[in-house]
Amino acid sequence: MSARVWALALPAAGENLLATAMYLVDTLMVARLGSEVIAAAGAAGVILWRVFMMAGCVERGTTAMVARYTGEQDSARAGKALGQSIVVSLFVGLAVMILGVTLARQSLQWMGSPPEVVAAGASYLAVIFAAAVPRLLFFVCAAGLRGAGDTRTPMWIMLWTNIVNVFLNWLLIYGHWGFPRLGLFGSGIATALSSVASAGAVLWYLSLKTSPVHVRRRHLRPNGRLLRTIWRLSVPGFLDETIVSVGFLVFIGYIARLGTVALASHTLTVRIESLSFMVGFGFTIACATLVGQSLGAGRVAEAQQAFRSATNWCVACMSGIAVLLIVWGRGLLALFGPAPDVHDLAYALLIIAAVEQPLMGIGFALAGGLRGAGDTISPMIVSFVGNVIVRVFVVYWLAFGLGWGIYGVYAGTVVDWALRSVLFYAAFRQGRWMAVKL
Repeated sequence: MSARVWALALPAAGENLLATAMYLVDTLMVARLGSEVIAAAGAAGVILWRVFMMAGCVERGTTAMVARYTGEQDSARAGKALGQSIVVSLFVGLAVMILGVTLARQSLQWMGSPPEVVAAGASYLAVIFAAAVPRLLFFVCAAGLRGAGDTRTPMWIMLWTNIVNVFLNWLLIYGHWGFPRLGLFGSGIATALSSVASAGAVLWYLSLKTSPVHVRRRHLRPNGRLLRTIWRLSVPGFLDETIVSVGFLVFIGYIARLGTVALASHTLTVRIESLSFMVGFGFTIACATLVGQSLGAGRVAEAQQAFRSATNWCVACMSGIAVLLIVWGRGLLALFGPAPDVHDLAYALLIIAAVEQPLMGIGFALAGGLRGAGDTISPMIVSFVGNVIVRVFVVYWLAFGLGWGIYGVYAGTVVDWALRSVLFYAAFRQGRWMAVKL
């Protein structure tokens, strides 16, 4: 089982490391423009992350369905399920595009961002939202491929996307080869065009007969039963991400109230710490795929083994990353240009963030397995506890009630992940996930 976990987890982690690298490179390439631009990129990045996670809830149902039907050796049904998910993602993406472009400036203001951060980030945010449809198309198609056990193709497409993004950043941020010097807005254009490139690549691959999930035109015709299943799996996921988004926006609002230096420090901390998130996400995908396929094949004991193996490896890897954050943290922060006040605070926050890594490993793997089995309700409940009870109330008490400031915010996240790991383990032991029908 360990070999199968790693065979799926490594490419999935690679894909998401590359996805994170896009934003890391964007931040590096605009960092010389000043702390206000760094803070604007960070605030906009949080909004983009949360909105697309909410809108991308369809991909969780897609992974579960394709994995289950692949385990049942019903490739035609897997293709139909992905085709229906593609149609849903087109409509959702259109809604996100309209709302995102219209409310870009207001969303930054709602977060409590300083005026200078709003001014720098509004156009950057709007132009990325303009490419919401291709972005969500890629998310859903990649989720289908992962559910079928192909985590390599999304990784290679994301590598291609990174190459396109870096080249366009170089042209548009600094104005090379006769292009206008657009700064952060140019970085947004590059990200948007890169999303178009990734969507085109994955749709082309799915049209090939060699694809593990072959989507034909007839698979795009509405299928009531599959659409109802997608709806049943996606609604709890949407509510889950809505809870996360509300909690996270309040959370980032607390940080914004602490000033531009605190927000910029948090931005750099998350940019570096997010490398560990992506490693954890690799095991999330591996656990979801193996649990879904095992249940589809009627092998419950194998699904339980997948849970345990993925969780053990995820905890081990993220514990190792915790050590690296402490040892290499200052060196990584130095890559973001001269800003000693920001760097000193960001390194202190990295040390606190290192404490939560093993706890996150438990949560990532178990949540992935539950969703892969089609149980999207348990993660939603855990999300409510972590994001509302802890991130809204406990963090506020630590940061402002006790006067710990940004250190209280980060201490609250450690409490959050400790509680989540316990609740996810309880959901796994309860075993409701074994009886979910798709």
